[in-house]
This record gives sequence, structure tokens and C-alpha cells, in this order.
Amino acid sequence: MSLNYNQFYQGTQQIQNYGSDMALKKDTLVKYEFSTTDKDGNKVMDKMSKEETIQVMNDITAQYGDNVIVEFSGDGLAALADFKKGIMDRPLSQEELEEKAAKDAAFQKDIIHFDRSVSYLPEYSGIFSADKAVAAAVEKSSKKEQAYVYNIIRQNFLIENSSSMTEEERQANISLGMEKAEYAAENFISDGNRKSFLTAMESIAKLARAGKSDSNGNMDYGVNKPSYLGHGSSLVYTTNTVDMMRRMDSSAYEEFQKIGSRKDGALDALKYLSDWYISAVKKNPSIVDIYERRSEQYVSALRN
Repeated sequence: MSLNYNQFYQGTQQIQNYGSDMALKKDTLVKYEFSTTDKDGNKVMDKMSKEETIQVMNDITAQYGDNVIVEFSGDGLAALADFKKGIMDRPLSQEELEEKAAKDAAFQKDIIHFDRSVSYLPEYSGIFSADKAVAAAVEKSSKKEQAYVYNIIRQNFLIENSSSMTEEERQANISLGMEKAEYAAENFISDGNRKSFLTAMESIAKLARAGKSDSNGNMDYGVNKPSYLGHGSSLVYTTNTVDMMRRMDSSAYEEFQKIGSRKDGALDALKYLSDWYISAVKKNPSIVDIYERRSEQYVSALRN
């Protein structure tokens, strides 16, 4: 397919700089609209296939730096998520269908954009049951889809600072996050995980709604960031795993220290810790309870 992309260019605008990593800061929005007809109704292109749409998006985004978000729109583009049966029980009116289609298009656009600008690594709330349900629901999803879900938690629910918005705007942002979660449930969360996924996202949204900010806008949600090991449906909750290794398996702890002391050994040490924990629990499912009892006894002895 041969197209002159310049004819679909709609302009560039500066946007509020966001992103915690300087290398991932976004400050520019570039717009392209691929319509099958011009403003006079004359045909200018055929609707693209999914493969052609992806190729065009890749070609265009490759022209810009990492500080740029490229927005794609127009009926000439193929939808990149297959439509699945909605979770609503009643038929939608024509007006509701049109509104839903507009929202779905916007949310689909988010999936396309996030893959260049935001990490797909998990974002956890501190509510273990909810975090595990979300992790299990997106375990087999693409990286783009995982990024879409975890960025609902990052950017709509548990934002770190709210100084740039009013409380009313923050609450509206949380509501938007739930709409995005419903879109995800309809379009790429499996049937078996859909209900638990939405329940989990609702729990995290409730946590977010109860959050409080200080005078500088820094948010406090009343829970500590959790310590988890594993991923997806294998996610497990643990507290102070390094100390548990030190007390319960001294030889493994010595090896862990050696790995961590090497240059650039942090990731290898983390993997070693994760592998050790999973193996230890398989060998002795009661190891965590034993460790916690010993820790409680140790603290009690110090108090006496």
C-alpha cells in the first residue's frame, strides 16, 4: 500500500509534560486523520486492513522522538481490537451504541499509544486479592493490553500527586478509569476472568476515591506498597522475604549476598530471591507461617 502520509497530517500541539522518567517525558502531540473521503465527500482512500493500519502507524511513529505521542483517527483505519459481546444484559439504543463506539475508539487509541510511552510492568494497589485478580486477568494479554490496564491504576486510580487537578477532577478521572476497565473487560479480558477483573478494579477504584492529599498534592491511600513475588496467577504475597531467607536458609542467603554484590547484579539477585521463594514454598508450604511465628517470638523476647 502506498500513501502520502503528509496529506493526512492534522497538526502538532504542545501538551503538559508528564512521566516520571526523564527519558520517557512526553511534551508533544502530533495528529493524523486517515479518512476515506475528503471534506467534499470525494473518495481519497480505501479502508485499510489491520496489517496495513499497523504498518502505517509504525512508519509514522518511527519518524518522531520518544517525547512525542502520535494520535491516529479516521474511518480509514482498521480497529485493532475485535468486538466482543458486551457485558450489559439489555440491548443498547442507537444513541448509546454511538456513544459507546466513540468511547471504545478513544480507549483503543490509548492501547495503541501506551506501548511507546509507558511500561507494561505491573502496578499494584496493596490489596492482594485485587492485585492478583488483575495480574491473572492480563497474564496472557499482549504487552500493549497489559500497559493499558496497569496505566488505569497508575494514571486514573492511584496517581502519586494531584496538585494539577481539583478533587472533583480527580474523582472524575477515577470514574473514567472504571470506564476504561469495562472496555478492557469487553475487548480482551477472557470470559473466565472478566467478573473477578471488574470486581478487583472496582476495589482499587474505591481505595482511590478514599485517598487524601497533603498540602503539596502528594496522595496517601492508607495502604503500604506491597511486596509480591511471582507474576500473573502465580502472584504471592510476602513480607520481608530477604529476612526470611536469612533466618530460614543461611546458605541461600550467603549466595544471594554474593550475587547482589556483583556489578550490575541487582536483577540477578532479585531473580534468585524469587526462584528461592517459589522453590521453598513448594518444598514446605508452611515455611512462611514458621518464619512469622519465629519472628513474633523474637520480638516478644525483646520486649520481656
